[in-house]
Amino acid sequence: MLASTVPALLPMAVAEEEISDIADLQLKLTQLNSIMSMLCSMHQTTALHRNPGATLETFLYNLMSLTGSECGFVGEIKTDGSHFPFIVTHAISHNNWVRDMKKKFGKENDNGIRFLQMENLARQVIKTELPILNNNPLPDDLLLEFSHHIPRLRSFIGIPVLYDQQLIGIIGLGNKPGGYSTCTFDILKPLVQTYATLLFANNQEKERNRIEKANRRMTADLEALVSTLDDIVFELNEHKIFTKVWCNDEKFLFKPKDQVLNRPICDVMGELATIFDSLADTVLGTGEPLEYEYKDIRQDVNHWYCMKMSLIKSEHPEAPKRLLILVKNISQRKMDELALQQAKSELERNNHLLNISQQMGAIGGWEFNTATSELFWTKQIYDLREVPYDHDISLATCSKYYHADDRAVFEEHRKNLFEHHKPYCLELRHQSAKGTPTWVKTVGMPIFTNGKISHFRGIIMDITNQKITELELLKAKEAAEKAAHSRSEFLSVMSHEIRTPLNAIIGIAGILEDNHQTDNSEVVHSLQFSAKHLLGLINDILDFSKIEAGKIELEHIPINLPQLIHGIASNYQPLAKGKGIKLFTALDHELPQNIVGDPVRLAQILNNLINNAIKFTSKGSVCVEVHQEERHGNRTHICFTVRDTGIGIPAELHDRVFETFSQADAATTRQHGGTGLGLAITRKLVELQRGHITLDSAPGKGSSFAFTLGFDIPVTHSIEHRCQQWAPGFLQDMNLLIVEDNVINIRILEMQLKKSGAKVTTATNGKQALERLKEQTFDGIILDLHMPEMNGYEAIPHIKMIQPNAFIIVLTADIMPEVAEKLAMLQVTDLLPKPYAASDLYKALAHHYV
Repeated sequence: MLASTVPALLPMAVAEEEISDIADLQLKLTQLNSIMSMLCSMHQTTALHRNPGATLETFLYNLMSLTGSECGFVGEIKTDGSHFPFIVTHAISHNNWVRDMKKKFGKENDNGIRFLQMENLARQVIKTELPILNNNPLPDDLLLEFSHHIPRLRSFIGIPVLYDQQLIGIIGLGNKPGGYSTCTFDILKPLVQTYATLLFANNQEKERNRIEKANRRMTADLEALVSTLDDIVFELNEHKIFTKVWCNDEKFLFKPKDQVLNRPICDVMGELATIFDSLADTVLGTGEPLEYEYKDIRQDVNHWYCMKMSLIKSEHPEAPKRLLILVKNISQRKMDELALQQAKSELERNNHLLNISQQMGAIGGWEFNTATSELFWTKQIYDLREVPYDHDISLATCSKYYHADDRAVFEEHRKNLFEHHKPYCLELRHQSAKGTPTWVKTVGMPIFTNGKISHFRGIIMDITNQKITELELLKAKEAAEKAAHSRSEFLSVMSHEIRTPLNAIIGIAGILEDNHQTDNSEVVHSLQFSAKHLLGLINDILDFSKIEAGKIELEHIPINLPQLIHGIASNYQPLAKGKGIKLFTALDHELPQNIVGDPVRLAQILNNLINNAIKFTSKGSVCVEVHQEERHGNRTHICFTVRDTGIGIPAELHDRVFETFSQADAATTRQHGGTGLGLAITRKLVELQRGHITLDSAPGKGSSFAFTLGFDIPVTHSIEHRCQQWAPGFLQDMNLLIVEDNVINIRILEMQLKKSGAKVTTATNGKQALERLKEQTFDGIILDLHMPEMNGYEAIPHIKMIQPNAFIIVLTADIMPEVAEKLAMLQVTDLLPKPYAASDLYKALAHHYV
């Protein structure tokens, strides 16, 4: 029916035009099928083989077939150091042509183009980033020598490969019979875009692989470094001689450093010398690091070590080679391995008992079989994680039960366990499948069978209660430390505020004593006694604080014992005489004259006991008895007893009088005064010297305090203690700078130094002192610590910088232990606590007088 509506005769031109359109349509369909086939082939070869080279060679030859080209190339755009772009071919037709051209004009490893005219046309594409079509290119002069088997370029089409509007590659095709047309660009557009995507993806994959490789290398280096910290590190030169040794704990070093340095391996390593020497030769020869495990070469030391020997890299190839040996103590690991073997055998015999223990201890076990990749949990882990016993478990899902902030730590340690066989023991936050939060201790370790890893095993323990307790204890500890710090600050301020005026009082009293008149000697003596009594109370409080903080350190120096006892007794004779009682001493004739101990602490104990005895005795006497209980060679035990005929102490209060801030009753405090710290400090000082103090007393019958201490007897038998006499002018022409903000203390220092012959300049703070130091040179500086504007701590570094040869003597009312520690860090050791005796100041200055 349709044919009857068409005219019988069609014009010839119309028929020919329709035939041509049908032919073009068939050609386009054929080309489209070819393009689809090429795209499928590229994706399949890339996915299956991941081989870009083979894929692109196939891609090129398909392009040539599709376009009817005789030659061509597929390339990538690169830049050198000067950013000049060049072509690196990934696929090129007629490799034999290129090979011959390389032999004649280029290097064998050159991956560029050798058809010069084709290359020139390609560079135009690079320059303009636009397609180029040339069906009549100029002849290539360099091809004349190869004209017998390499045809000249008769036509060329160059297509830029763009990705994200950036030129990353180029496709060039040549010698199509009859030349190329502009429609070729449209036909090849999907293939060009596919190549761009493939090229970009390939480059991204290369870059990712490079970064991953660098990261793995960096991680391995970091792990190697961390694993050697706090162990032993040796450096050897190319002659295998030890040049450096680092060791935080020298007890792990098998020989003293001086017996290792500058000695060869064969002289140091004993029975291991041959092995270490051979390992060193291998590392020096190959440059590859080596590891070796060995037992301590000392017969009496049961330690195991892991040694890693490597070559130290140098930027200069001609530099001498150096070896680095890292030694890690793996004794604990060896012991763990033995313990693990024992635990394994016991586990096999006592599975039922272990299960009961796990239930009682909230401990679950796990095991991973390396041969079958099977993971096993005990029922306690299912219960902890609140999942049914038939729940599907795997290594991949284990980490999800840990807190998000702890998950990375767990995964890193598990990776080290599986890859490097490093056991772990971690305390982590845990969360069950139902959201129940807990704290767990998780342990993992490798299991070896016949020298090979067969299993990984571990435990997971619920430590929630323990962790809560630890956190509470930590908070309590922090609160206690804060309270201790506050107390220390309070004591420091109190000491400074009281000692500063006391220094003035005692200093003035000393000056009055040197220039006293007969009618005021009693007043001066009372002033000195009252000041010293107040100083004793302050010292009691500070000493008690030191003892509580564990910062009392005992001295071990020679003591002339009879001289010490008589000196202490003579100091209290005026006080006893003023109360109308007798004070006498009774010394054993077998008592050693010289002993070794802490004279200050011994005197402090006796001073407290004698002062108490006189205080609580209104009539009668106080007696100090000293006798030797036993002696063995150069060791003696001496008993000290202080008896009085005072008011006495009831038996029920004997223990209480040794407590802090405690006396027999409130009336005692009102009538006799005191802080109640004396006997508490006395007992602590006695116990600090491994002694024990006892009390024998009853009301109205007096009291007897006794304690026994052990002492060494020195080899020398004569110790003289003479009072130093300071002649006028003994510091003649010494130039001193006094830095003190208290006007009275400055005046006292000036008066104390007046007879010494020293020249005195004053400053009231650190800033003013620095100005004085810039104006003139001083032999020494007498420095207070607490001053306005710039204190002593701040001034000391500047003093040392301006006048490094000047000595520094610190006078301070702050005698807390931290003061000496801070000054030691500033390299200042001369410290006189306020109040000080003038003779102590003279002694310190005379030490620096030349």
